[in-house]
Formats: sequence, structure tokens, C-alpha cells
Amino acid sequence: MANTTSADVARLVICGSMRVWDNMREVQETLDRWGIYSLIPDTDAIAPHASVDELHEAKRAASMKHFQCIQDTHTAAVLVVNVDKEGQANYIGPNAFAEIAVAVASGRRVYLLNSIPSAYSDELQAWGARELHGELDTLAHEMRDTTPSYAHAS
Repeated sequence: MANTTSADVARLVICGSMRVWDNMREVQETLDRWGIYSLIPDTDAIAPHASVDELHEAKRAASMKHFQCIQDTHTAAVLVVNVDKEGQANYIGPNAFAEIAVAVASGRRVYLLNSIPSAYSDELQAWGARELHGELDTLAHEMRDTTPSYAHAS
């Protein structure tokens, strides 16, 4: 069997509020230990002393890059790290909701680390979002069983 690279396997794109980036990184590290290839948002593009306009442009560029990762044919699913934030249970912010919409429109599976927040319950249930209730095992099993469609091309 040939060596497997990240380009040869289905990947997972991790989404969530940038205020919970550390949680996203922890999830990525766990999945990596389990052999699941995943991507998290790039935070390097945002300069610490940028102007408001520069921050908006950096955020726009980072969002567009993450949307492209979601739409990429190598991506099988997205995982939204929707932890409790600022008194809101299972928080999903506007950017993460937009990422979910891009994933659904691109035919990608959507997983939520925790439960569906009530504010988005109708849409997320209609779109087939899967609640993991904090358990990554189901996701890891399903990702291991995913063979990307491009892998069958000769």
C-alpha cells in the first residue's frame, strides 16, 4: 500500500468562533492523534496592532480562505466547535453559521461538537447537522470510513 498523505485522505474542516480557537486546536490535536486529518482557521494573518480597516480586511480574507477549504473536494465534513460562550449554551456565531451554510450548499456533512443551539434549531435540523454531545468517537469512526470520490479516479 502506498504512503498516505493529507492530500490522499478525506479531511475535516473545523469551524467556530475565533474566541474559542484554543478549543478548536485541542479538538484538532485529539483528531490528529486518532489519524483524522483536519484544518482549523488561520490566525496568522491578523496583526495585533492593525487598524479597524486592516482587521476587517484580514477577517474577510481569513473567512474567504476558510470557505474555500470547506468547498474543496478533499473536504468531507465540517465540525463546529460550539462550546458555551459568554452565557450562551452551545454558541454558534454568525461566521460559523455562514460556514455551516457553505458546507451544506457544498454537500458536506455538518457535525456540531455539542447540541444544536435553540436559535438555529430549525435550520440546522433541516440541514441535517449531527450533534455529537461532546463525543468525537462517532465523527472519528465516520471520517475513517470516508473515501474521497477523487480517490477512485484513475
